[in-house]
Amino acid sequence: MQETIVLRYGHRIARDFRVTSHCALVARAFGAKKIIICGAEDPALAKRAEKISKHWGGSFQVSFTDQWRREIEKYRSEGFKIIHLTMYGVPVTKKMKQIQKNKKLLIVIGSQKVERAVYDTADLNISITLQPHSEIAALAVFLDRLFEGKFLSKEFKNSKIAISPKEKGKGVLRQTG
Repeated sequence: MQETIVLRYGHRIARDFRVTSHCALVARAFGAKKIIICGAEDPALAKRAEKISKHWGGSFQVSFTDQWRREIEKYRSEGFKIIHLTMYGVPVTKKMKQIQKNKKLLIVIGSQKVERAVYDTADLNISITLQPHSEIAALAVFLDRLFEGKFLSKEFKNSKIAISPKEKGKGVLRQTG
């Protein structure tokens, strides 16, 4: 299975808190091990992600940087393939088999307008659709295809809360002690 890290390009606390939080939730739930947020350092967001992992299991990290280029070069030097999700890229359906051959992936998703240098720095610019769409949706679709649906019903280790699927109502399992 690939080692997958997400780089969120741009984060403004007042404007992007909810969307960036959702990017972190999707990254964690769909198999990424970490999200790096390039922009304003946001301790509340990091604390929320830590709390989710503590209750729902698994291990997921949040870190912050103000140097997206340095992060990309660091991960590239460690053997990561840089994949930028953008509606301007090559359709995911045409490149997924090639992408799945890589053991390490750094997935770049935007927030604010992404500068041209990100497109030029990425190994692949990949589109989920050729229409305007959400980076949250793009990340979910991409990770689901990457891992071939394996995380849709995955149970995370060390969870204190789990879902018991039901056709109607809610089923929640809680660990005590």
